[in-house]
Amino acid sequence: MTLRDRLKRDLGKHRYKFTHLAEEAGIAPATLSRIFKGRDPSIRTATQLARAANRLTGLKTYTPLDFFTNL
Repeated sequence: MTLRDRLKRDLGKHRYKFTHLAEEAGIAPATLSRIFKGRDPSIRTATQLARAANRLTGLKTYTPLDFFTNL
């Protein structure tokens, strides 16, 4: 299961969408889309996304490393 699929499943349980995740992380939805298509974010953006994903889903499973594809 890809990160995108996991996030969609976990966010959907709480009726959140990717736009909510981007807003909570303080990034543009287009930036999130580029990350899902394989572009690596900055460390700061990856950290913001992980924290936002954990807040919205109520889980503690997302880390900044999840948002990098070329490690």
